[in-house]
Amino acid sequence: MGEDIDLKDLIFSEGINEVIVSTCKNAAPMGIIRKHNNLSMIVFKTSHTASHIIRDGWIVAHICHDPLMFVKTAFEDLSEESYIRESFQGMMIDRIKEIQDYIVCRARVVNTTPETIYVEVTPVHFQVTPAYPVPVHRGLNNIIEATVHATRYILNNDPKLADLIRHHGELILRCGGERDKAALNLLFQYINKNSKPFEKV
Repeated sequence: MGEDIDLKDLIFSEGINEVIVSTCKNAAPMGIIRKHNNLSMIVFKTSHTASHIIRDGWIVAHICHDPLMFVKTAFEDLSEESYIRESFQGMMIDRIKEIQDYIVCRARVVNTTPETIYVEVTPVHFQVTPAYPVPVHRGLNNIIEATVHATRYILNNDPKLADLIRHHGELILRCGGERDKAALNLLFQYINKNSKPFEKV
């Protein structure tokens, strides 16, 4: 595919698009927001992602449908061997080996709050593999929602978040495949390791 094609129209839908973002030897699930034909991210200042964006000015957005990868990158660092380092347009980028589809983006901080940075995202290169369309998968979608709630639960042990995690867990057990269920079990392991445990579904 040519670089003159508008990547926003090909890949990013209006609203929040959940991807796995890599920066320098770091990866985490993040939402890329498309609004009024612009792409942006809101990133907590305390994260490695924020400090790397401020320092380096780039991200790689990986399109991933693996529930285990979403859970792993939310709670632990991938090994250095998990990345491929490449030079692109004067930037040294790190992308994840296991994920074939990715978009290299320039990332510029345009606003800050006491807790977050608001980042303008501009795609400059993409690599996608030919594939059949992927239907919406409720197992994967609920893993993503449960993971988001879990990252917040380990900070404050809010029982309402525990209820939400269990709710999405029930949907994963009903709608997900074996890999989704394995990701749910891994998610509960991270919760029990990093926070106050609660009764699983």
